[in-house]
Amino acid sequence: MSFDMKQNWTDADVAKLLASVEDDRDWRLEVDKNGLASLQDKTGNPTDAVYDQELHCYFELWQQGTDFVGPSAAGDKQLVASIANALRKNYPTLEQGQFLYI
Repeated sequence: MSFDMKQNWTDADVAKLLASVEDDRDWRLEVDKNGLASLQDKTGNPTDAVYDQELHCYFELWQQGTDFVGPSAAGDKQLVASIANALRKNYPTLEQGQFLYI
């Protein structure tokens, strides 16, 4: 699942994105240069500087079992709002740099 940040989107879209995966591996929320926000499995696909430079922005790695993704995370209104606010502040113009931390 993903959503296009160039279109109208809401906190509910962030919650749906978080709910679309299980907290059974390491995940990272990334926004590509075209504005597509998605969760990427980093357990078997670690990143490097070259990969990261091709992105618009990305969040810290959310390690397995930390409740940043999955149904529990999607139901956490404060977490969803924090992620949504960070995305809004940094798209289309980066406010705090490419690496986003909540």
